[in-house]
Amino acid sequence: MSLIKYKISDFEGPLDLLLALIRQNKMSIADIEILTVINQYLDVINSADQSDLDEASEFIDMAARLIYMKSVFLLPKDKETEKLKAELQGRLIEYSLAKKARRLLKEKFIGDKIFTRPAREITVDYTYANVHRVETLVNVYSKLSDKDLRRTAPAAETFEPIVSAPVVSVSSKIFSVLKGLMKNNFDSLSGAFRNMRSKSEAVATFLAVLELIRSHRITLASDGKMDLIRKESKK
Repeated sequence: MSLIKYKISDFEGPLDLLLALIRQNKMSIADIEILTVINQYLDVINSADQSDLDEASEFIDMAARLIYMKSVFLLPKDKETEKLKAELQGRLIEYSLAKKARRLLKEKFIGDKIFTRPAREITVDYTYANVHRVETLVNVYSKLSDKDLRRTAPAAETFEPIVSAPVVSVSSKIFSVLKGLMKNNFDSLSGAFRNMRSKSEAVATFLAVLELIRSHRITLASDGKMDLIRKESKK
């Protein structure tokens, strides 16, 4: 076949080769004979030099896709065959339109040369050109120089809630939780958090409960009920 004489290096990509095969067979993209084009494409790939294939992995990738399409088309006709054919036709139409647009642009801009106007050097004038009344300038200056309007350090009272906040230790809350369970003051997780006076106390209580569970001192059920784990005394 004369088609086998095509060289990979003559084409910009696999779609370019497929379009050449379609033109060679005098087909239209809309009425393409898929199996004929696939077989001819694979013949070109199989006859290509190894050096060409090493630099044209995209041609091999398309060959793998076409082999899969060929295997699908040889099976009883189903929806997948039409889908694969439509996808390939869509890609070929887009590529042919892109080639046509490039050709038109090349003709318009005289070959590969594109002429543009030289960029003019832009000078920037940083002179402040606005005009203000003297009273306005005096008013602005007085406000900028007013010490009361300058940013001052925050007063000590601002930090009072942070500095004076009590620090609750986890160990103290461990003792508190154990004591509450032993005296039956509460028997649930919600009861352990009752009457919390600060976030620090709530966090310490939560960590205390986790530590007691980890050390097998208490149990916590899915419904929130807590129980002490009492060790049996040795006889």
